[in-house]
Amino acid sequence: MDFQKLDRRFQLMLPSGPILLIFLIFAPWHQFGSGSYGLSQTAVQAPNALLGVIALLAVVISLLISFAQVLDSDKLPESPQGKSWEEVIFVVSAILLGSLFLKLILETSFLAWGAWGCIIAGGVHFYGAYIGKQNGSTTQTPNP
Repeated sequence: MDFQKLDRRFQLMLPSGPILLIFLIFAPWHQFGSGSYGLSQTAVQAPNALLGVIALLAVVISLLISFAQVLDSDKLPESPQGKSWEEVIFVVSAILLGSLFLKLILETSFLAWGAWGCIIAGGVHFYGAYIGKQNGSTTQTPNP
């Protein structure tokens, strides 16, 4: 698989997805205190941990579908409700970005660099899904 020959959406989504996973799990979203006495919490920890978990699940789902499309799109089952897989990824990525923004808005105290890294990586991931939706579907299923 040559990275340069992939569609632009995959060039954006496949690198930003794992980066976003790492940021969600390990990067500090909130930083309380400083130095050795400081306490940091990731995006999947309180406050509003459910939003971080939703974002984590959304990025895993979109990455799994994207990897399946890149490796062999002929083996993918039909997408739900007769939608294309690109539309499904777009909706999942919108949920991802929405949960990150909601987590950011609900608790703005003591934000750390991980919050901004998650927002940037989530935005790049969403933009890749948007490009895929705009370019049309290669796996469009007919409506019943």
